[in-house]
Amino acid sequence: MSRRIPVLAIVCLAWPLLCGRAATAQPAVDQFKGTWTLVSIRYVSPDGSSIEPFGPNAKGMLVFDGTRFATQVMAANLPKFASHNRMVGTLKEYEAISHGVVAYFGTYTVREPDRILTLHIERSSFPNWEGIDQLRKFEFVGGELRYTAANSTANPAESAQLVWKRAR
Repeated sequence: MSRRIPVLAIVCLAWPLLCGRAATAQPAVDQFKGTWTLVSIRYVSPDGSSIEPFGPNAKGMLVFDGTRFATQVMAANLPKFASHNRMVGTLKEYEAISHGVVAYFGTYTVREPDRILTLHIERSSFPNWEGIDQLRKFEFVGGELRYTAANSTANPAESAQLVWKRAR
């Protein structure tokens, strides 16, 4: 009987700590929710070399609401249209925008055990993505969301590695 009291006392004292730790372990699907800003985007070749496809200082935003997502990434130095009208640009201005902007939205699912984020793309500034699913291997490191797509839009042999941080 005297042995049971100390063990019971230890369990009773440790219980709130154990429960508190369990309560703060947040499922990955919930960790996505919110607004994220782009830290970096790189296309990585099989030999390990990489490029910044949107140049240095690219800007981007990614939003998850629990079932839907929206994202856009833009080069930092996009040219202004001489006409001041987005519907009246030169071929060079349109080419720069096409190369320097990508935006898409849809729904998403998370396979937590595999750490796979699947983006079900409804609409995209790159129409070839519409109606397809894209898989991303993800991890949360500190306050960052890091994910990798198996291929980039520029070269199927390259992977696209993106790092996002929570917006403030």
